[in-house]
Amino acid sequence: MLPLLTVLGLATPAHAFCGTYVGQAGAALYNNASQVVLVHQERQTTLTLANDFDGDLEDFALVVPIPNIVEGGDVSVVDPELIQRIDAYSAPRLVQYTCDDFNTETGTSTSATDSSSSRGAGDEASGSVTIEAEFSVGEYDLVVLSAEQSADLFTWLTESGYAVPESSTPLLQEYIDDGSYFLAARVDPADLPDGQTWLRPLQIAYGAPTMNLPIRLGTLNSQGVQDLLIYVINDESDGAAGISNYTEHELEDECMVDLADGGTSSDFADFWEDTLEDIRTGSPGARWTREYAWAPAWCDPCAGDPLRDEDIQALGYDGSAWDAFFTRLHLRYEADQATQDVVIYASKDETRLQARFILYDPALEDRFPLCGSGWADDPGSCDPADDTDTTDDTQDPGTDDEGGRFGCNAAPVPAMMAAVLALCALVTRRRD
Repeated sequence: MLPLLTVLGLATPAHAFCGTYVGQAGAALYNNASQVVLVHQERQTTLTLANDFDGDLEDFALVVPIPNIVEGGDVSVVDPELIQRIDAYSAPRLVQYTCDDFNTETGTSTSATDSSSSRGAGDEASGSVTIEAEFSVGEYDLVVLSAEQSADLFTWLTESGYAVPESSTPLLQEYIDDGSYFLAARVDPADLPDGQTWLRPLQIAYGAPTMNLPIRLGTLNSQGVQDLLIYVINDESDGAAGISNYTEHELEDECMVDLADGGTSSDFADFWEDTLEDIRTGSPGARWTREYAWAPAWCDPCAGDPLRDEDIQALGYDGSAWDAFFTRLHLRYEADQATQDVVIYASKDETRLQARFILYDPALEDRFPLCGSGWADDPGSCDPADDTDTTDDTQDPGTDDEGGRFGCNAAPVPAMMAAVLALCALVTRRRD
């Protein structure tokens, strides 16, 4: 990291976003979405699972396939507000421009007390099932299991109060054959702070050469369409993340949207929901979109505050927010479309991207296409008296040499400054 004085010197020439931020696709849109933060550095993965469990906390239980045995020091809880901040920071956004904009003259990690224990570790539990580790973190009581036969694992989980569907046994056997272990968690409400009625995100750190998310067990809980938001943080040199084994849908953004009621956040949320459904139903199979890709310490315009060093460090990143790259991926699918666990790759592409949409203004039709219909045949203009062809220098306004998009004729940000639970686990209900 350069000395502070040098950073300020580099930052001086930068121009801020020259339009007006209107709002984002509200958080309520994703009330039923699973949110996962995946941090990957040097063959180490830290997975943070946001928890949207709704019900009696005594009924909560989950089972997560993991590649290695973890101990109490590898598992922690984080402040749920940190996940909310990440969502707000990276959400698709609605902005507004006027003709004047184009006049070039004028969260803290909450670490739980580790009460890990070797109690029962390595003991045979039932048939071919072995308890590899057993410990408590925060409000969670956890056990790490290995097994040779899924029938024995099913029996152990069932007898231990995990209401696992019997239909899960073939899939559990696949994970066993692949060498997976299983982290099983339950909640003791007595361990919750007074007045707390929610569960904090559970964070798991383990060694892994690749970035994978086990989503198939979560399809057993599906009640229809499922949304998975994956927030990936890696080194800046690794660039934006993507999903290698599902089909990508490239968003049509940087276009104008004509909202019926004048452009409120709720209207934009309805537009975005329709967009996601069009993507899902447009072709067979699950499809994913990249909704945000940027250095986490910077944004322009900002839908929420940029992430601080302590934020990404609480999520498992070793370094500064200026040295990292942040990607928001969105996968929407039905249970029968989740045929594989998600495999994430680092693209090495540091191009900045945000899902940004522009509130319709007829005077800007020669600068931006209309979402879904393209360029106007007889476009309005900020300067209707000017009959010259301005298409070449306005249809992609504000693009810098590195591919970053700023939305208007602003100077580029200096290179220094620009350089998900139910679906990943089998969430069950405990039985008496």
